[in-house]
Amino acid sequence: KGIDREFYLLFSIFDENDSWYLNKNIEAFTGDPSKVDQNDADFMESNKMHAVNGYLYGNLPGLTMCKNDRVSWHLIGLGSHYDMHGVHFQGNTINLRGTTRDGLALFPHLSGTALMQPDRVGTFKVVCRTFDHFVGGMKHLYEVSSCHNTTRAQRQHGTMRLYYIAAEEVEWDYASNKSSAPKTYNISSNEERYPTQKTVVCTGHTYSGGETLKHHFMMPALKAALITGIFCLNLGPLLHAEVGDSLLIVFKNKASRPYSISAHGIEEVGCEEEPETPITLPGEINTYRWNVPERSGPGKTDPNCITWVYYSTANFVK
Repeated sequence: KGIDREFYLLFSIFDENDSWYLNKNIEAFTGDPSKVDQNDADFMESNKMHAVNGYLYGNLPGLTMCKNDRVSWHLIGLGSHYDMHGVHFQGNTINLRGTTRDGLALFPHLSGTALMQPDRVGTFKVVCRTFDHFVGGMKHLYEVSSCHNTTRAQRQHGTMRLYYIAAEEVEWDYASNKSSAPKTYNISSNEERYPTQKTVVCTGHTYSGGETLKHHFMMPALKAALITGIFCLNLGPLLHAEVGDSLLIVFKNKASRPYSISAHGIEEVGCEEEPETPITLPGEINTYRWNVPERSGPGKTDPNCITWVYYSTANFVK
């Protein structure tokens, strides 16, 4: 009752190595069946289908809805201990038992229901963020259309918060104090056990109407969002915003490969028609705008401030 659209999504890895039709498929679809080694690790992996409702790589049909529809997503996990899924909805948030989220953990033989009321028109991703499943094809698209002949005035946002963020490459030492390593791990060469690696970190600075970042952290807020970044497992600058605000991110890529900045839970302006966040090439400067609508704020059972994460999507797996 009170739901406009319902979708049922079954997340499961189908192992075709156990199929009764495996030998028939080998005979029908391989050039020389005698050369197929059914025990080869790569062959066995290629027969594991990381599917949603039996579909891979964006082929799942029917995930269409209208803007402002009340949508119920019924998510089901099935399979073995490999079927632990991190389901993520791009572009819109979900209500999960009174909390505001944009994803949920799904385990084998368990299910969950998430409610959504999309407020953006466009094509967005619904994917499993477990890396192996994501690469294997467990990623699809849902489409939000402007179905109703109604016009609504553009929402007025509050404070425009300006942040300057750079991606820089540094030499990172994962264990700067190696004095206890020989005793703990029974090794002779600390430097060999804990090599210094090159990684990427984010540095940042902020302005907002001439006020300082310290002042904003001290301001009381009934509904707020903290946005923190992860670059190569290193936390980036903490960004602060309230419901109704807009964030303008001036991003400079000082690294040697392409990067971008994409945030969970908020509205990324300019990504309505293309679900991929624009990348910033080495040496370039790009400006990203994020809006913080009502749906990005805390739910009924959330604390007064919730946290969203941002990171580069130029190469999500790496």
